[in-house]
Amino acid sequence: MDRERDHTVVVGAGFGGLAVADELGGKPVDVTVIDQHNFHTFQPLLYQVATSGLASADVAYPVRGIVRRHRNVTFRQATVIGADTRRRVLHLQGEGHEVDDLPYDQMVVAAGAVTNTFGIPGVEQHGFPLYNLADAVQLRNHVLERFEAVDAEPWLIDDGALTFVVVGGGPTGVEVAGALVELFDRVLDRDFDTFDVGRARVLLVEMRDDLLAPFTPLSRRHALATLEAGGVEVRAGTTVARVRPTRVELADGDDIPAHTLVWAAGVMANPLAAALGLPTGRAGRVPVGPDLEVRDHHGVWVVGDVAAITDPSDPDGPPLPQLAPVAMQSGRHVARQILRRTEGRPTEPFRYRDKGTMATIGRSRAVAELPLGIRLQGFPAWLAWLGLHLVFLAGFRNRISVFVNWAWNWLTWDRGPRLIFGSRRRTPT
Repeated sequence: MDRERDHTVVVGAGFGGLAVADELGGKPVDVTVIDQHNFHTFQPLLYQVATSGLASADVAYPVRGIVRRHRNVTFRQATVIGADTRRRVLHLQGEGHEVDDLPYDQMVVAAGAVTNTFGIPGVEQHGFPLYNLADAVQLRNHVLERFEAVDAEPWLIDDGALTFVVVGGGPTGVEVAGALVELFDRVLDRDFDTFDVGRARVLLVEMRDDLLAPFTPLSRRHALATLEAGGVEVRAGTTVARVRPTRVELADGDDIPAHTLVWAAGVMANPLAAALGLPTGRAGRVPVGPDLEVRDHHGVWVVGDVAAITDPSDPDGPPLPQLAPVAMQSGRHVARQILRRTEGRPTEPFRYRDKGTMATIGRSRAVAELPLGIRLQGFPAWLAWLGLHLVFLAGFRNRISVFVNWAWNWLTWDRGPRLIFGSRRRTPT
């Protein structure tokens, strides 16, 4: 590292952090990417790991393999525990719990988000979030364990062992619910013949009156009809009041026997932002200026899910959604502003370009809303969804592996990684 050049530290190797590193690659600055994991996770496909559609390695890629093409970008695996923003020093903790200080000229916080349980009793203890790779593997283990348990003791069906409650009617909840139904009806039904797999239930609970709030009413109705036709029981207009190991209590008074609750109801900013001494607002997000620099914290920038970024055309409106496109665009913008500052030029405001949104509902079924008023449903939307995710997936090997798995699944209705391994959570018996 050339200490005569500016040193930019990027906290987080998610979509936003890697966008910063890629944009600064080959430029006259030194960059260090820091993350507690040595791999980048492609979060939009985590639900497929959880439902045995893909293997863990298909959606994860080593960070060093991503950044090594840029000689001025390095990676360090460590946990960020604090910072002295006045001295411009970041406090790191390594695997051996030793604490080290890393000086910087510019710091970009791209730490992502964590699950938001909204303080509902029992969700944190008994629910299954789906925000990182460990979450996906734990959920897959649990789902398969429930079927193995029923195979040994069929009476557990009446206790809710094969009832799966998915909370949250956004893209993640819709995708999980659709994938679970297909896993049960088309795959596990052939694996288990000692009991009726058809008794497995998937309930999708959403507090609003309809699903996929960011989409148009036509897409919402299509998603609802497709899910219900596939066997998903949609419970709209209600919320979860309490979760117990084998019961889910809804606010409308219904008490559902269920051993599994998948929590896809929302996220909040990573609390690391507060630990760094940055100001936080609603849901822990950091208010930023028009150029995405933190007010009164010169040289500190925030991108992606951690940042409360408002649209310049509506500064009093809600912040931009916590989505991968926002993270990538804000990351590239901050990288360009860092270069402008090193050149002595003024920074520019960030402008988000909405390139559309998509959600898959299962095999050959999806909804997509693209720029210029393009609306797709069914098979065409599903193909567009597949193509977009393959393009943004990190690593050529991963793209080939995912494509082959998708093709095999589509042709045979089979799913390969139906494996129970790794860290396992305690399950009801």
